[in-house]
Amino acid sequence: MVLPTNSTRISKEDTYLNCAEVFAYRSTCLKRKYGAVIVKNDAVVSTGYNGSPRGYENCLERGTCPRMEQNMHQGEGYGICRAIHAEANALLNCSRQQTIGADLYLTGINPKDNSIHKAKPCPVCARLIIQAGIRNVILRIGKNAGDYITIPAEELQWIQL
Repeated sequence: MVLPTNSTRISKEDTYLNCAEVFAYRSTCLKRKYGAVIVKNDAVVSTGYNGSPRGYENCLERGTCPRMEQNMHQGEGYGICRAIHAEANALLNCSRQQTIGADLYLTGINPKDNSIHKAKPCPVCARLIIQAGIRNVILRIGKNAGDYITIPAEELQWIQL
């Protein structure tokens, strides 16, 4: 979490990434916690975090992750994953009218020590982001102020190479 120093306030980017981090802590994923915030015209439009569909048993409740059981890494085994990704959940919680021209802020957390995980949308979420008309994706890449990168949505990796 980026905090202000002395009499300075944090940037808007770090503020929205902090919001995404807060939502990441609601995640029910044992492997990686992600939070997403969609912002348009300087107003929060939607939020999301990764977890099982509403009303379905999640990995936190089960105490096990099928991807971890098979030693799968980032980008592998999404078909057996019980979670809907944070980006997808944020997009599902609003209309396309709200997302056209908006920015999506994404923060990832390592559950074991709550350290920042260098955030990156998977190819499926990248396709959803592009289709929704999101303008930019701002990714937290470290724990300090300014530790983020901005990627225009059309430059996201939306197919697995």
